[in-house]
Amino acid sequence: MDFAADFTAIDFETASHQPDSACQLGAVVVRNGQLVDQFMWMIRPQPLHFSKSNIRIHGITPAQVREEPTFGEIWSDICDKLGDDCLVAHNASFDIKVLLACLRTHGQSIPELHFTCTRAIARRTWPHHRRYGLKPLSNWLGIRFQHHDALEDSIACAKILIAAGIDREATSLDHLEKSLKLKRGKAGSWGYQGPSGKSGKRSTRNGSKPTSQNGTSGLPFLFPNQLADRGKSVPIAAELECEIDLQRILVRGEFVRPLHGKRIALVGKLRCMSESDAENLTTRLGGTWQANVDQQTDYLVMGVTKNTSARNNLVDDTRGMQANGDKNSAVQVVNEEEFLNLVMSRG
Repeated sequence: MDFAADFTAIDFETASHQPDSACQLGAVVVRNGQLVDQFMWMIRPQPLHFSKSNIRIHGITPAQVREEPTFGEIWSDICDKLGDDCLVAHNASFDIKVLLACLRTHGQSIPELHFTCTRAIARRTWPHHRRYGLKPLSNWLGIRFQHHDALEDSIACAKILIAAGIDREATSLDHLEKSLKLKRGKAGSWGYQGPSGKSGKRSTRNGSKPTSQNGTSGLPFLFPNQLADRGKSVPIAAELECEIDLQRILVRGEFVRPLHGKRIALVGKLRCMSESDAENLTTRLGGTWQANVDQQTDYLVMGVTKNTSARNNLVDDTRGMQANGDKNSAVQVVNEEEFLNLVMSRG
């Protein structure tokens, strides 16, 4: 099932705390769940005043925009690019109010806008995640970007929305909002009304662990380098039965695809997932699943098997071919922990 959403993600950077001081705007057009176009405008705010704190955040200085057009001078181009799309922003109240303030200051008529907020969507999609800022969410999903660049931020925002749609198995933006019980925001010459709906946060009683929509435990999904942050020195595989969240890896894999072009074969059984899960995971992350090891195999994953003799013979044969310079010398024999390090790789 594809998340065939159509929308335009936007992000503003401002020169000061004044909402009409936009100095940069980024926009990313999404069609059928794919990023198809992107735009960026540098803007000369009026007056040309920048606060030091804002410069520290985004790095844009008065000198960089002194010769750029004002918002009023480029609004017709911006309006053409945005069309009548649903606008998407992270903390949409900020970006939509900047847009409205710039339109009023520059004497432009205000169109009827409809919009949604990826922060609100993320809270409902991943209700037990701890941090919902653009940077923490992007890091969690494996989305790399340069924070506080308007175009980069709008790309990250679009990808977060796509990830949420994939996670909730939605077919469109309307379907996603309906499943999350989130009502789209509206704005116009009459004013502003933000997205609304019941919070996705759920409390637990008697200390019981929450359960996510996918039936998995509400424990946070951990990448390998995050285990150290929790002060744990145990092997990853020892924690996987309770910590691994296949859905998170699959969603993240839509962007990172760490197994792209790799062929994977398995011997025995894995402790943290079924063989069908491992095959699906490999395919979604860009790899090819093989029923048997052959000369094209890149990784041979060694699971648990009762036939230890056959297992050891296969490993010996594979490593023997490697030592003899056989065509199969590219095969790497890895255990379950090492395989999971591969699929969780940041690429």
